[in-house]
Amino acid sequence: MRPGMHTEIWRAVFVGLFCALFGFSLGYPFEVILIGLMVYMAWTFRTIDKLFHWIDKGMGGIPPDADGVWGEITDTLNRQRRRHRRGQEKMRRTINRITRLTEALDEGILVLRSDLMLDWWNSSATKLLGLRPADRLTAVTNLIRDPVFVSYITQKEFVGSIKLSSSDQVGATLQLSASYFGDDEIVLVITDITRLSNLEQLRKEFVGNVSHELRTPLTVMRGYLETLEDVAAKDPLLAKAFAQMSNQVSRMQGLSDDLIMISRLESDDHRPILERINLKPMLEEIVAEAKVLGDGTHTISLVCHQDPVIEADVKDIRSVFDNIIFNAVRHNPRGANIIVRATSYTGFINISVKDDGIGIDPNEIPRLTERFYRGDSSRNSETGGSGLGLAIVKHALARNHGQLIINSRLGQGAEFVCRLPLQNQESPAEYSL
Repeated sequence: MRPGMHTEIWRAVFVGLFCALFGFSLGYPFEVILIGLMVYMAWTFRTIDKLFHWIDKGMGGIPPDADGVWGEITDTLNRQRRRHRRGQEKMRRTINRITRLTEALDEGILVLRSDLMLDWWNSSATKLLGLRPADRLTAVTNLIRDPVFVSYITQKEFVGSIKLSSSDQVGATLQLSASYFGDDEIVLVITDITRLSNLEQLRKEFVGNVSHELRTPLTVMRGYLETLEDVAAKDPLLAKAFAQMSNQVSRMQGLSDDLIMISRLESDDHRPILERINLKPMLEEIVAEAKVLGDGTHTISLVCHQDPVIEADVKDIRSVFDNIIFNAVRHNPRGANIIVRATSYTGFINISVKDDGIGIDPNEIPRLTERFYRGDSSRNSETGGSGLGLAIVKHALARNHGQLIINSRLGQGAEFVCRLPLQNQESPAEYSL
């Protein structure tokens, strides 16, 4: 029992005994006890009234003077008040600091309620979206009406980000990403990527233009080399030089073709042309070409018991399997076994290319789909690859809602799995490598 309760109990007992003794001395014990209790209750109610009056004023100023249980209650409330004020001050400082940080950010930050009503935003969001104070508690879909954004913000789970053209700044490109926090509230982050977008567009145009411009001189060089091959054959030194030049021209033509393919895949003007594709004849043809490429030094087999049909872009899918199967031939030593297997599942199909060759370091796997990444140079010095093959594969699969899965260990072979939906969906608005 708390000390204040002990004091209050002893006070009540003392008042009762005093009134009883005084009442007996006067011959009116019950009347005196009743009067004593009434006085005690009046004092108690007065103390309670002072306490409530102090609480109603927000517990500011000096707390009422009291002892016993009421004094202990007053002291407890006073301590809680001081602790609460310290907590409020700390929270106020934290909020002010966070506010200053968000105001210093170049990214626009918006806080949306669960019903997508705009609750708060920083100054960068005001600049990027042209928001006004009156826009608070306005549905964000009424402020940003782009169908791509509406579809993105109304989904149950946010995956990745989207890019939109700014309606307030001509030529500006914005990147938007959202995530849940708290009680189903949404944080929307907006980044101005106009400069990066322009640089990326310049890069794409440069790559595409250079690749196309290289085609003509390379074709001319190859024509002259083929014309002069008979003359060069009479001289061993010339023959060797012409062979090296021919190989380098072929390599340059391959690189040019890959760059043109990357440029086509990245271009928004070239959306996937969806067709029904019977994969078995396509795989049979590619496997036959791979056997010729390997000159009979590899064992290549196709396991496809059904006739899987998918809905995708023919050029994209052809480039995917050309690169993966031909890579298995180029990057494995003589005698390697390569199995191309098609396995159908509900709603999708897996096309795996598995070999028992030298394998790949697991640390290199995340980087294999990067442009111009060729892995360990010691294993690629003789292949002459451009380093664009798997980048093309990943990008072509992304355009057709597919996925590339790579499993490998050094000395244990490698497996490349292409997962494709049997029926394609609407092409995604954004995809990247």
